[in-house]
Amino acid sequence: MGIFTNFSDFLEERRKKNHDKIRKKAEAMKRQGKSPVKKGWGTMVDTGSGGINKNPIDRVYDIGQQQKNLSSKSDEKNKFSED
Repeated sequence: MGIFTNFSDFLEERRKKNHDKIRKKAEAMKRQGKSPVKKGWGTMVDTGSGGINKNPIDRVYDIGQQQKNLSSKSDEKNKFSED
């Protein structure tokens, strides 16, 4: 049992080091006035299929269409007025 406790202690120390590293980085970013929160990938597309086994051809078409709609909406938001 000594090996398992040593290994669990090692993993716990490694996690704590990683948390401390992230915490220090976040504090440094806050001091610079930046937000340390990751923004992510943006808007997700709702496939509505509920699983991968339901008619994959229709699902691919629907996803493509939804992505086109999202891109057109984002283009409208990012458009600068030409004066």
